[in-house]
Amino acid sequence: MALRDRRGYEIQLLLIVMLLASILMIVPFPAFSSQGEDVWKSSIEELAPDFVLKDLDGKEIRLADYRGKVVLLAFSTTWCPHCRKMPPYLNELRSKYGDSGLVIFNIDIQEPLKKVRSYAAKHDIKYRVLLDEKATVAKAYNVRGVPSLILVDKDGTIVCRQCRLLDVLLETLLPATQ
Repeated sequence: MALRDRRGYEIQLLLIVMLLASILMIVPFPAFSSQGEDVWKSSIEELAPDFVLKDLDGKEIRLADYRGKVVLLAFSTTWCPHCRKMPPYLNELRSKYGDSGLVIFNIDIQEPLKKVRSYAAKHDIKYRVLLDEKATVAKAYNVRGVPSLILVDKDGTIVCRQCRLLDVLLETLLPATQ
């Protein structure tokens, strides 16, 4: 009899845990829901936030000055293993679409100039590298991890985030020069 009572108790406990788990999946937590809203609000088809950042030579670069061109923003860091795979690919995109109006900005987040300059030289980066020293631009674009790619069209509108079909999008926005 004691074994049957114990099994009944275990089943009731399991049902309660399952019920609580299903409630947690349905009811949003405030800590997560406000963060999620930001991501959805700043998704695609909205005007890209303007910014001014310095490049590795100290020259100020303003995104608004590149209206009329397609701009790829590549948010990264020097310590990110996946970011290290990006320069050859982005160099190839620059070579293929640069003469057609593609501008690529690597936006390095919260790292010192000397370290980023060394990284850019080591990885033969052929596009402009910008320093987001206080992560203000990364925050404005709701960057949650690196690498993050954001494509902005000629009108300054965000076309995609974490573009899986970047090559296809670029082919529709720009003619290849290679």
